[in-house]
Amino acid sequence: MLGCAVAAAGAGWTGASTVAVGGATPLAGSVARTGQSGWHVAGEYGLYVAFTGAGLEVRWLTEEERPGLVRAIVDGRVADEQKTESGYAHAARLRVRAPEVTLEYGAGPPEGAGGAAPLHRTRIWAEPPPPEVDLTGHDSVFVFGDVHGEFDRVVSLLGRAGLIDAEGRWTGGDAAVAFLGDLFDRGNDVTRLLWFVYGLEREATAAGGRVITLLGNHEAMVLTGDLRYVAPKEQTIGELHGMAYETLFDPERSVLGDWIAAKPGLVRLGDLLFAHGGVSPAYVDSSLGEYQDTLVTFIEEPLFTRWRDEAFLREYVRETRRDPARIYRRYDFFFGPESVLWYRDLVLTDTLGGHLDAVLERYGARIHVVGHTPVRTIRESYGGKLIAADLLDAAVEMLRLVRRRDGGWNRTVIRLDGGTVTLNSAANPGV
Repeated sequence: MLGCAVAAAGAGWTGASTVAVGGATPLAGSVARTGQSGWHVAGEYGLYVAFTGAGLEVRWLTEEERPGLVRAIVDGRVADEQKTESGYAHAARLRVRAPEVTLEYGAGPPEGAGGAAPLHRTRIWAEPPPPEVDLTGHDSVFVFGDVHGEFDRVVSLLGRAGLIDAEGRWTGGDAAVAFLGDLFDRGNDVTRLLWFVYGLEREATAAGGRVITLLGNHEAMVLTGDLRYVAPKEQTIGELHGMAYETLFDPERSVLGDWIAAKPGLVRLGDLLFAHGGVSPAYVDSSLGEYQDTLVTFIEEPLFTRWRDEAFLREYVRETRRDPARIYRRYDFFFGPESVLWYRDLVLTDTLGGHLDAVLERYGARIHVVGHTPVRTIRESYGGKLIAADLLDAAVEMLRLVRRRDGGWNRTVIRLDGGTVTLNSAANPGV
């Protein structure tokens, strides 16, 4: 029975591998050796950071075969620094513990040469922000559907809306930006996009704004080892580091994995209800708190990252003495067709008005904004009560919602080409 659950989850499991830390790999890692001249791998495009007992494990890539350099800075002072031998893929362990650490890393000067090379900088926090599912206080809200690693497009749209500057730093004041999940898969620059959102989230909060990031089905897939939709370039990053791709995002060790696994699946911002797929009949009777508590409980169980390990599943059932039905409940929560991460029916049909009304009443919202089900352009239905934001061509549009004096929302689609479109229900009072 449990074997069926494994089969239903799909193929694609790759066993994790490890490499020694403290040196460099003189193999691929250069753009030329991958055969793809358009691939970026240096800096945050190929950065991996993990927590260790003594501090941080850092792995980074350089686009030339050079010695590597990494240092940890705490309160403006260098807390530790490591150098690696000449190569393309570098790894080092830093003995540093602090609530916030700034990493500087990259290629050192060529052997025998003097002078310092410019280094990349990434801020690391010891703990991810606690998930908040019931929010208020933002009357200007920007929403992305499934962006699937399209880093350049996301940055372009944010810049066009005045939310970031030319350096990618937050300039949006008290505005809110919501990513409805599926930052992972398909696109070439997932890792870079994740580090960008990871940092932008803190910058926005410090300025009185907010970045909301929800779990999508592709986050759940990658965290559990389903790699069918990972782009070849992203797979190559794992290979260059000598690691299985999903290990780069292991919630137990990886900084990004820990951050992603802490993300909510449902968020209410005022009278806006955000979800990746949508609230199905299976969850219409839940509350925000109940859904979030279940999500946290299930993700923290060892079962979550081991769905494709049938031997583990059998042993887990034997040791915990859990009824297989309870195991299936966990599987359905993340991967079933009525999962909040997978539900499509609200977008695919126009006959579920009664169900949508029940969802909005239950969750204290007036508009349900969802991704997951692709549409040609951001659109609304059910008299403006539902907005579908996942696009067939990822991240070529962004939704802007601005609160009106009558309590409704003006709705504008901002396009990558510079155009804008006002949605029909924007003028309707109360919606």
